[in-house]
Amino acid sequence: MTDERLLVELEKLMNSADHGSVSLTFDRELTAGANRRTIRLVAAPAEADAAPFTAVAQLIERDVERAGATRSVLDEGAVVSLAGANGVPVAEVLAAARLPAVGSQPVEVLITREVVGETIPRRVLRSVGEVDGGGRTLTRSCGRALARLHAIDPAAVDVVAEPLPAFTAGDYLDHLTQRLDDLPGRHPTFRFAIGRLGHDLPSDPPARSVVHGDFRNGNLIVADAELAAALDWELVHLGDPMEDLAWLCLRTWRFGIDDREVGGFGTLDDLRRFYVEDGGRWRQDAFDWWTIARTAWWGIGLAAQAAAFVDGRSDSLVHAASGRRVVELEYDLLGLLADRVG
Repeated sequence: MTDERLLVELEKLMNSADHGSVSLTFDRELTAGANRRTIRLVAAPAEADAAPFTAVAQLIERDVERAGATRSVLDEGAVVSLAGANGVPVAEVLAAARLPAVGSQPVEVLITREVVGETIPRRVLRSVGEVDGGGRTLTRSCGRALARLHAIDPAAVDVVAEPLPAFTAGDYLDHLTQRLDDLPGRHPTFRFAIGRLGHDLPSDPPARSVVHGDFRNGNLIVADAELAAALDWELVHLGDPMEDLAWLCLRTWRFGIDDREVGGFGTLDDLRRFYVEDGGRWRQDAFDWWTIARTAWWGIGLAAQAAAFVDGRSDSLVHAASGRRVVELEYDLLGLLADRVG
C-alpha cells in the first residue's frame, strides 16, 4: 500500500469512527519492523474552533497463514479501551479496523491519541530522579494501574478476532520446556531452572485475571514521574496477575540501577503496598515463581533470536546481539535459584 493510499484509508477510518471529521497528514515514521509499522499523524478537525492533535497509527499485515502469529490490533484496541475505562492509564483508542486489501496482504490498523512523555528507559530513570520522590510516585502509579487491570472481569473482555490466550503456571512451564527443546545446544542453566520450577509450582490465583504480559520500563510512557500510559499490549492474556508484577521487577529492566527492584526506580515494598492498597492481592510465592519463570522465558527468547541469526532465518543485528545477553539471564537465574534454595 502506498503512503498516499494508506493516508486516504486512515482518514476514512477516522471519519467513520464517531470522532468528527478530520483531515490527516503524515508527520514521521516512529518504527519500522518486520511485523508492525508505527507512524505519527497530525489530525486537523473540520470544526474551525477545534485544535489539531497528534495520533499514532500501528499497522500490521495479517494473512490467513499467519493469523495466529500475532494478536490482532482489533483485539488490542478492545482490551486497551476496557483497561482505560477501568482506570488504567492508556492511550485513547480512536479507531481500530481492517483496511481493504491494497497490496500483498490485508492490513489491520490501531489509531490512538498520542500521549506525551518519555519511553526510553534510561531517560525515564533520569527524569524520575529529577523529581523529589519521583521513584516512589512512579511505583505508586504502576502498582495502582496493575491492581485496576487485574480487577477487570475477564468476561467483560470483548475481543473480535481470537479469544485471549489463557494458561496456568503449569501450562507456562510446558511452553518453556517446548521452547527450550527447540533450541540448539544444551543450555543446562535453563534446563535446571525449569526443573526447579516444576518441583515447586505456585499457589493458584483466586481467579484468572487480564494480564498485560509486557508491563515494564521501556513499555511505559512516563511524564512528571507519573505513568501516563502503558504501551505494547500484544502479549495480553488471561492468567496469574503476579506474572505482571514479577516481570516489572526483573533485573534486566532496571537498566543498571539494581538496588531499585521495580524498573530501576522503585522498591518492592512500595510496589506491594500500593498494589494491595488499590485492591490487588499479593502472593509472595507466586511472585517468586514468576520472577524465575519470566527470567527463563526471556533468556530462552534471547537464545532463540541468536539461533535464528546464526542459522540464517534472520538477518537482524538486534537478534545477533541477543546472543551476548543470554549469559546475563543465566547469571540472574542462578542468583534467583540460590536465593530460593537458601
